[in-house]
Amino acid sequence: MVKLSPRAKFILITVDELLLVPLLILVVYHFLPEILPFTVVASIAGAAIYVVAKYRFIYDSLKDGTYYLYEIEGTKCKVIETVTPTSGKVKIGAEIWDARSDNGEILVGTKVVIVSRESLVVHVKPWQGDTN
Repeated sequence: MVKLSPRAKFILITVDELLLVPLLILVVYHFLPEILPFTVVASIAGAAIYVVAKYRFIYDSLKDGTYYLYEIEGTKCKVIETVTPTSGKVKIGAEIWDARSDNGEILVGTKVVIVSRESLVVHVKPWQGDTN
């Protein structure tokens, strides 16, 4: 997985929207050429205001890294398909995730705890209950 800087993320999620500006200008040029100067000025000014507002509202959230809902290490869940070192599934809340175990085979119905996550695969181990 490629890690992008917040600035690169911002550019990638903004550039496709800004491509609509030349498209708008092209459409106006062909169908309403008499308002072309106004359209060019208004769309460029509007795009600039849009980028500044978008930067102001979302740039800080791009610095955070992973989305907090998917920081799931330590979450307890249940095995719904036998988990082995190469396959298996667990149910985490309402979601079903692919799972792997470094502790051998874990049978269906066993409560497990998530040790780590790699992309959309979680690594689990049997849950031994609270150790407090």
